[in-house]
Amino acid sequence: MSKADKQQERRCWGYWTRGKLDILCAYLDAFTTASKGVRERIYLDLFAGGTENVDRRSGEEFAGSAEIALETTDAPFTRLRFFEKERAEQLHNSLQNQTRGRDVEIFSGDCNDKIGKALSDLSQYNWAPTFAFIDPNGPDCHWSTLEALARFKKAKHKKATHKTEIWLLFADGMFTRNLPLDGNINPAEKEKMTRMFGTEDWVYIYKARRDKRLDPPNARTEYVNLMQWNIEKRLGYKWTHILQVFNEQNSPLYHLIFATDHEVGNRIMAHLYKEALEEFPIMRKKAKELRKIHNKEKEGQGALFDARETGEVESAEIAYAPEPPRDPHQTIWYPRQV
Repeated sequence: MSKADKQQERRCWGYWTRGKLDILCAYLDAFTTASKGVRERIYLDLFAGGTENVDRRSGEEFAGSAEIALETTDAPFTRLRFFEKERAEQLHNSLQNQTRGRDVEIFSGDCNDKIGKALSDLSQYNWAPTFAFIDPNGPDCHWSTLEALARFKKAKHKKATHKTEIWLLFADGMFTRNLPLDGNINPAEKEKMTRMFGTEDWVYIYKARRDKRLDPPNARTEYVNLMQWNIEKRLGYKWTHILQVFNEQNSPLYHLIFATDHEVGNRIMAHLYKEALEEFPIMRKKAKELRKIHNKEKEGQGALFDARETGEVESAEIAYAPEPPRDPHQTIWYPRQV
């Protein structure tokens, strides 16, 4: 790849993306270490993206999710499947050295269309510890895909005692911004939302927001709760963990929803979410300081100090406690049967 082509492939991200990938890296390391006792470990990346990732404030390059999974070595994943709709060829070319001699397959196209074949091809290993990272930009992951992942581990198999662990980016902030309050929702967008939830119950939240019975923050909370409820009650996961992520202005972006029925996974992610609650404010402060420096440089004032020397905010001890979802059918926005 030429320097110009590489520059074109580079994508810039906010501090929250690096924070999210830090959690992924830590969890995958713990996941494979805990799975050393079995000979197979499966990683599924449904929106794998590219490998040229840059922090938009510091300019530092950092590894994407596919590279992180491939670089997890203690113990390594034995079978990895990446799904990418727009950058599959670039991903393949960039990862050639890391994938040589390993069971890695990159699916080009919509992961919702490809997941069935991928899981079918892996069916002889459906007893193996399996982790799925689902990182869409919007409501692009279908409920049927989550169902397929949850069903992948056959309960009757003597080794298959736990479901596929799922870590899902849920872009609830986008819903309240993009769903018009005049009721004129684009039919395609409405279909996307229904495919994502696997039910039209989300419409009742939207109507409550439209009728001003829910303000934007509470509407976001209800969308997240509905998805969390569906994952636990409809897919049968024992534990779910929710982490809200904010931008530099401290405005909500999305939630990260983790689902497992393994006690070890439950404990590990609870610990990592607690750490994230302490570390993300520090990362946000550094990003804001870098933005100020860049703005001064644009104005010709120059940087008054080195960004690496900016002070860190002291993080208070934060107690993280996962909260189970509330029954959405017992809320004010759900229609009552007469």
